[in-house]
Amino acid sequence: MIHIDQAIIVEGKYDRMRLSEVTDAPIVEAGGFNLFHDEEKQSLIKKFSETTGIIILTDSDPAGGKLRSFIAEIARGGKVVHAYVPEVKGKEQRKTQPGAAGILGVEGIDNRTIEDILMAVAENQGSDDGKEVSFSEWYEAGFSGREGSRQRREEFLLAHGLPRTLSQRQALKYLNSIYSSEDLRKEMGLKL
Repeated sequence: MIHIDQAIIVEGKYDRMRLSEVTDAPIVEAGGFNLFHDEEKQSLIKKFSETTGIIILTDSDPAGGKLRSFIAEIARGGKVVHAYVPEVKGKEQRKTQPGAAGILGVEGIDNRTIEDILMAVAENQGSDDGKEVSFSEWYEAGFSGREGSRQRREEFLLAHGLPRTLSQRQALKYLNSIYSSEDLRKEMGLKL
């Protein structure tokens, strides 16, 4: 069982049940889009972000992205860490059909993958030298604005267990939070 101090915010009860198998962290069910109208739960998330901090772990589909953005907005000014589920084709066991995106959500991912995701963000080893990889270096490495950039970027994101649909700025922010600047520059193929 992984010990994490931050509260983990997930979409629903099946996600909470999956996470409770691997961590003793406080887990808050957003309740899907009901969160948009649930002021009590919004206050709870805000409070956690201001005290222990929160880890947002939603599905990598469009609905999960929309909910993630809303949660991040609720917690603005607090301590927020984003964790991402890799794009894995399939459907959850309890469902008769795959979701619209055809990929597994938090509840469908195996425990080992969830442990890896949580360990990466809980350690939050990112750049401590104040020299985060910049967006211009992202461009220089060929992940933006060039022929073949999209394919290169998507392959890079998938290789790091991140959804292809992640925005470039979100991807770079997340990668800077889990890698030292030197390691990330090596991963990107930049000269040190």
